[in-house]
Amino acid sequence: MYWNSIIKEDKKKEIKNKISELVHIIEKEDHENIGLLGGKPGLSILYFYYSKVFQIEKYSDLALNCISEIFEEIQNGFSYHTFAGGLAGIGWTVEFLEQNGFLDCDTNETLGELDEYLYQMMIKEFKLANYDYLHGASGIALYFLSRKSFSKSKQYLSDYIDNIEQLSEADGDIFKWFSMVDTGADEKEKVYNLSLSHGISSLITILSKIYTLEIKKEKTFKLLNGAVNYLLSNEQDYKQYGSYFPNWISKQHSTGKSRLAWCYGDLGISTALWHASQSLKNKTWEEKAIEVLLHTAKRMDLAKNSVNDAGLCHGSAGVAHIFNRMYNNTGMEEFNETATYWYDQTLRMAMHKDSFSGYKAYRTKENGGWYEDFGFLEGITGIGLTLMSAISDIEPRWDEILLLS
Repeated sequence: MYWNSIIKEDKKKEIKNKISELVHIIEKEDHENIGLLGGKPGLSILYFYYSKVFQIEKYSDLALNCISEIFEEIQNGFSYHTFAGGLAGIGWTVEFLEQNGFLDCDTNETLGELDEYLYQMMIKEFKLANYDYLHGASGIALYFLSRKSFSKSKQYLSDYIDNIEQLSEADGDIFKWFSMVDTGADEKEKVYNLSLSHGISSLITILSKIYTLEIKKEKTFKLLNGAVNYLLSNEQDYKQYGSYFPNWISKQHSTGKSRLAWCYGDLGISTALWHASQSLKNKTWEEKAIEVLLHTAKRMDLAKNSVNDAGLCHGSAGVAHIFNRMYNNTGMEEFNETATYWYDQTLRMAMHKDSFSGYKAYRTKENGGWYEDFGFLEGITGIGLTLMSAISDIEPRWDEILLLS
């Protein structure tokens, strides 16, 4: 698709300077993590995009070095399998880079030995009832969705559909799936998680992608339609709670208002609803997705909406990028204005004098408080990429990592 740069010329210079500053800081650091969301795969995507947007060939070479170092680790026995931190995310990255012209390789030759292993890990995660996108079976399904030239991809995705159906709880035309979440004091609780990062919204997006490939179309439709029905059945009064949806549904606890973020809350949920509406050509769902997004566009108070840092996962850059993506999807000026506001907030977040970049990621005091993060999901790699999407006319297709495209 054609991508519209939303930032006015007088602001572009400031953003370009910040991007260059972030890239130069990252370049000077040693990076050992080879997981997509925290390490070298995300870094390689940043370098390739920086090279293309800023026309500096050196950074393509640095990106290739990252890929080489990743495969050295795999040859040395690295076998962790998840999308967030393991082989599924690494494999997705290689496919993404090849399909978008950054790498020139035969991905069947490069990734062929991973396919069967990742399929077995996907089935293993289903046996553990772990459909989680970042850390379970659904992230591996996204890897197989990327493997367009692999002959068994459709069969493996067909098996994903069968397994996700077996894991579901059906009630008429409603389908739902349980998750286990931490509730404190080392205790876990069974809930129906609505989030895009770990819950039913991620299933809705994955199922939407599979439906467009016409894999087990009737069953996929049934599951997708049922998942959206369950999601919409849990809409709450936003005037009372401050958000259209809670984080999760539980017999023990009501989560009430959800935060403004990619990971949990209305932004991720409405994005999943948008994908489902486009896949099934359902105008009612599309209108609901836009209704929810228009409400979230009014939630601009950082403290009241738990926007504490700038990262993609739960910070201002993630909020900005979602509105930028939805502006480009819909052409609605309200989303353009909202994205611009959150990009301004992202620049202001670079306020930590004891950080090389000015940015720090935030955890609660109990979990360590403020810390420096160089990764894609919570750190300055992701911030740099989303700032580039604000000033460039190159579509940021990398945001499929976040299930946004």
